Amino acid sequence: MKRATIVVITAIVVVVLIAVGAVMVFNKSPDLLNSEFCVVVTDSMDGEPTEYEVSTIPVNSLIAVHKLHGDDVKSIKVGDVIGFRSALVVGNVHHRVIAIDEEKGTFTTKGDNAHSTETVPFGNVEGKVVNVSHWAGEAVLFIKQNLLFIIFVLVMLAIMAEAFSYLLRNWKG
Repeated sequence: MKRATIVVITAIVVVVLIAVGAVMVFNKSPDLLNSEFCVVVTDSMDGEPTEYEVSTIPVNSLIAVHKLHGDDVKSIKVGDVIGFRSALVVGNVHHRVIAIDEEKGTFTTKGDNAHSTETVPFGNVEGKVVNVSHWAGEAVLFIKQNLLFIIFVLVMLAIMAEAFSYLLRNWKG
């Protein structure tokens, strides 16, 4: 049993290291503490491709949002996708900036697949979307929806490996 435990722990450590490395590359920043990752659950940004850095965001995509603090908000430009606290819905919204009013300290935002706009005060901006991955979002949703089954399969594989190891050690052939 000791050998199977070591193999399982080693596998978990390798998976965690690969995941952290992938997140750092996906996030385009080594500062994971200054980032947020979430899965987009609506199609408001699932529009026609654009030529902006973040072109479009299909539903069920994983996004990396770089948090902004203080004057960082002034680095936002038209075309950027920002995450903000909305007055219209509960939770954060991620929409494209279509206009900036420096005097009023507001952004006008609109989803690529939405018809209405929203005016967002600079102070309500949480961060800027820096990367999008549809396949990673689908993987996160699959794991979330099938977590118990995945754990069951891993436990069964560990038990089968230990049983196979036991049989090989005690084979009298």
